[in-house]
Amino acid sequence: MASGTVAPVSVSKGAGVDLIPHQFQYHTTETDASVLLYVTPEKAQAGLTKLVVEAAQAAVKAKGAFTLVLSGGSLPALLGPLASAKGIDWSKTHIFFVDERNVPHTCPDSTFKAVQEALLSQVPIPASQVYAIAEGLPVEQAATQYEGRLISIPASALPRSADGGFPVFDLILLGVGPDGHVASLFPNRPETAATQGWVLPVKDSPKPPPERITMTMPVINAAKEVAVVALGESKREIVQRVLEVQALPGALPAQLVRPKGGKLKWVLDVASAELLDVASWGEGKEFPRSSF
Repeated sequence: MASGTVAPVSVSKGAGVDLIPHQFQYHTTETDASVLLYVTPEKAQAGLTKLVVEAAQAAVKAKGAFTLVLSGGSLPALLGPLASAKGIDWSKTHIFFVDERNVPHTCPDSTFKAVQEALLSQVPIPASQVYAIAEGLPVEQAATQYEGRLISIPASALPRSADGGFPVFDLILLGVGPDGHVASLFPNRPETAATQGWVLPVKDSPKPPPERITMTMPVINAAKEVAVVALGESKREIVQRVLEVQALPGALPAQLVRPKGGKLKWVLDVASAELLDVASWGEGKEFPRSSF
């Protein structure tokens, strides 16, 4: 500051007063989190099948319907054993997609196509209970239409949460990308920070194809149970970062997955868990994230 210039007067009202909150926030509700570690990908696939069957049986017993939400990527290829699994009443099962590419159902990029080929074509589930994205709509309309379909489902089958009226799905299966994204909620994006709405459009996804729809983080965190499936050597770095290194809120969207009052499970195999220092988790560090 030049000599003789009057210093500006501070307009601060005091420490902590009238601060603008960061757009990303970790909620403080406790989450029941655990890691399921399997020796091989095949055993992990069997464990995932068991997890789905148990969730289906519990949901049908409690309310007469089972709501299962699926993601894309490598997950659909793991769903095949569900077709022959005992204990799933497909007539009472409803299938949803946590995110979807805004492409025709016949396109190789379509998650619906992948799930249809791996599972749905092999089970007697009513077509009306498979909630695929509408084809041929602008992405904003596709998101609105998908949210409208969810809202129309009776609360007896798809209950609403007490705080905010979000849908309470029985089980959401997520993958995790190398950048830590889940669904189509990418690092430091406004969709990832959204606190309202059930389904949002994504126009310029950093991962192709650019147009997608995605469920919001509050919807994911309203679920009874969320399982993040990460198998293989390609996942080991991001698994270690998410489970052991606390990032700034929003930098690793997978760290924002904290079901409010629900259960969070990470399904891993030896290859994806290779970099984890599990022995240190009992040394006072927060689980599943460290405090350093």
